[in-house]
Amino acid sequence: MGSMISKDHLAKVDGYIQKGIDEGAKMLLGGVSETKQKGFFAKPTLFDNVKENMTIAQEEIFGPVLGVLTVKNAEEALKIAKNSKYGLHASVFTQDINKAFHLAKSLPCGTVSVNTFSEGDIKVPFGGYKQSGSLSRDQGTEALNQYLQTKTIWISHS
Repeated sequence: MGSMISKDHLAKVDGYIQKGIDEGAKMLLGGVSETKQKGFFAKPTLFDNVKENMTIAQEEIFGPVLGVLTVKNAEEALKIAKNSKYGLHASVFTQDINKAFHLAKSLPCGTVSVNTFSEGDIKVPFGGYKQSGSLSRDQGTEALNQYLQTKTIWISHS
């Protein structure tokens, strides 16, 4: 795992980790980074017992921090996802392909992975919904649209 971009970003990620601890999530792995090390390396951190209203469940951390929210069923998971102000990526793990398609269509995000994770592909559009993106997409032919301006011209030949 690589370094964070700056000392300030490492401090921001460490702040999220501390917030997770303070708000009652159960830290299973990782923690706040060591200040004696060289570079800006955040510890990969895993939290369990994360609640929907906790900061680490409501923010895009952009660091190696994972919070696990336990739900009773797919509809509860969908409700939580729809209540989020972000929508960059979601993952669905199921053996039921119909449930996978239903959730993939229903999740308000730019990318959905089913039974896998996404490494990305330069030929495939990338971007999020809500506060995780803009109206345009990076990558793929869809990325060209941000450089184009559409115009309609009506002409009467009569």
